[in-house]
Amino acid sequence: MGSNLKSIDFAKYIASVCVIAIHVLSSAKIDNLYVFFFVQGIARLAVPFFFCCTGYFIAQKGIENRTVVIDYIKKLCKSYLIGSLVYIPVELIKMIATNTFSKAAVLKYLQYILVQGSFLHLWYFPAVIVAIVCLHFLLKRLSIRMTCLVAACLYFIGLLGDGYYGVFRFLPQWASDTMKIYQELFYTTRNGLFFGVPFVLIGVAIAKRTRLQTMKKAYVWLVATLVAGCGEIYFLRRFQIAVDYNMTVFLVPATVFLFLTLLKMPYKIKFNSNLLRLYSTKLYEAHLLFYGLLLAALTVFQIPILKNGAVQFFVVWAASQMFAYFTARAVANRVIK
Repeated sequence: MGSNLKSIDFAKYIASVCVIAIHVLSSAKIDNLYVFFFVQGIARLAVPFFFCCTGYFIAQKGIENRTVVIDYIKKLCKSYLIGSLVYIPVELIKMIATNTFSKAAVLKYLQYILVQGSFLHLWYFPAVIVAIVCLHFLLKRLSIRMTCLVAACLYFIGLLGDGYYGVFRFLPQWASDTMKIYQELFYTTRNGLFFGVPFVLIGVAIAKRTRLQTMKKAYVWLVATLVAGCGEIYFLRRFQIAVDYNMTVFLVPATVFLFLTLLKMPYKIKFNSNLLRLYSTKLYEAHLLFYGLLLAALTVFQIPILKNGAVQFFVVWAASQMFAYFTARAVANRVIK
């Protein structure tokens, strides 16, 4: 099992790089179909995979155990607080620099902090916390099968606010109005309830139902669902149905088969996976800071090559990796002392 967990740590690092690709390449608005399939199809698997990992490991400790849940939430809150202390000033500076700083803008930002998170990528932390708390109470009262049914219903609602938003054109007006009111208050269905609960539950189910871990040829199903998922997002784009691509139908089975494939990885991995795990965390936390600095630099220094989306991606990844490396060294030196 040690090698299997190392493969998960390796996949976490790749997933963090994919998150960088999503944020940088999406912002660069590269009009290329292959880039679209990679960013909105394959790379979108990264965040559900993180949620799934959380569910798997907390289930092994006991998600029904109140002490386990509280300890896990404390760790998440610490990471979220540190990230917020960095990114809240960044957001305020951005408002001042773009002449959008006002009482209304600050109040709007406070609303965003309350319902989503203090910055674009930090929504992950409150979402995981909400998902864990919800599943803690659900699994203490319902069977895992009934909990899966509840999660499926939540995800269906989430789809309507994200990948399948255009479906409201064919639904009664009251349904569309209800979703608009929800979005005015909470912005998106990509949150702990509609997104987090289903994907954390996938990890919990895999941990609890060990029979799932014996599934043969999970990698074949992974490839099949990824191909089908690319077909799905092309359909959503072609008919202008999606408002975003955070939540799609084939993302769910693809996450399941990815995790099962990693658990059954037959190859022995001989590197320090603890280091990669730290790298993946720091890449995720820091990449938007470096991307913001890069965009700010471009407003002062007109460097044509840095306007290329692919170059921006590699610069942000390299800067984030250097930050992760020196952070890891600092942690190691502190442990030695």
